[in-house]
Amino acid sequence: MWMEERNGRYRFVEQYIDPYTEKRKRVSVTLNSKSNQAKKQAKTLLDQKIRTKINSGATDDLITGVTMQTLINEWLGIYKKQVKNATYVPTVSIMDKILNELDPDTLVSKVTPAFLTKILESFLYDDTQNLSNKYVRIIKAKLSVLFHYAVTRKYISSNPVNMVKVNWKRNNKTTKIKDKFLEDDELHQLLDYAYTKNFRYATLIEWLYLTGMRIGEALALNWDDITSAEDIYTVKVTGTLEYKNIAISEQYKSDQTKTAAGMREITLPSAGISLYKKLKELNYDSGDFIFQTSTGSVIQISSLNSFLRTAKNELGIDKPVSSHIFRHTHISKLAELGVPLYVIQNRVGHESSKITQTIYLHVTEQAKKQLNSKLDEL
Repeated sequence: MWMEERNGRYRFVEQYIDPYTEKRKRVSVTLNSKSNQAKKQAKTLLDQKIRTKINSGATDDLITGVTMQTLINEWLGIYKKQVKNATYVPTVSIMDKILNELDPDTLVSKVTPAFLTKILESFLYDDTQNLSNKYVRIIKAKLSVLFHYAVTRKYISSNPVNMVKVNWKRNNKTTKIKDKFLEDDELHQLLDYAYTKNFRYATLIEWLYLTGMRIGEALALNWDDITSAEDIYTVKVTGTLEYKNIAISEQYKSDQTKTAAGMREITLPSAGISLYKKLKELNYDSGDFIFQTSTGSVIQISSLNSFLRTAKNELGIDKPVSSHIFRHTHISKLAELGVPLYVIQNRVGHESSKITQTIYLHVTEQAKKQLNSKLDEL
């Protein structure tokens, strides 16, 4: 690479051999600086230009010299256009973790299954990491997509992740299904606590329980999403709150839900209608969202979950409590009332869900046991 100065700007030039014509060609990029940082940036940009030009043709030859940093940057640029922001942001975090474990200049062609296995197991067993099996499986899945992209771009001939065999942690901690939802007394304790401490949080918590909505779906609601006809109130769920890595004032409602099945209509029970009317009196003229803080901004999920952790500890509730537990509690209550599983799945926006089915089977099995004990009293 060399540099040419023109009118106070700096043109960086690089030559390469076109593999299809075997002729020498050049690419260039112009920057406002000639600092070492600018030179490094120019080198990266020129390498990308050369790869783009080479990739525009058809060849069975592998393209050599591609680094992990370059591969990740290139893939993320495309991936961002393919997925929702809520999926993209955690993926960037995962790629940052990968780059922290290896030299960014590591050649993609030199990455082996053993090399990746060592990285993934360090996430599991290194005392400074100590990540869960579940999260490391997510990292492995993202790596598989990344290296599949590398195969399609002919940077490598096969996906090394396919040969990775991880020694997973032995899971000594078993999660009881009853810890996934609240019993009636626990729910009422939490609601009473919330209405005493923070009325706006309390209305959101009660809404999640009464509707089974995901927290992002509830927070994205605006007044036009709720309609009434002949005293029947219907909530149209058409999006979710986009909030990750977005300033509070710029958070917005997406044009689709987490899954296709999430696009649905929910009928409000009478308690839900009363709650809706309270919210309208409270928030109607102060902002775009139904659930807001006193200043008119949308309630933040992290703040609500922090509030719930404090409540759980003060009330002595011995199970994990977050905003999602009210969705599970809604499912458990419908199962208790004898609502068919497919109706519940349609209401909460699930095509299929292992946890929904597990809660349903647990609650209905408990109901059968109670019935059997009562039958003995006949």
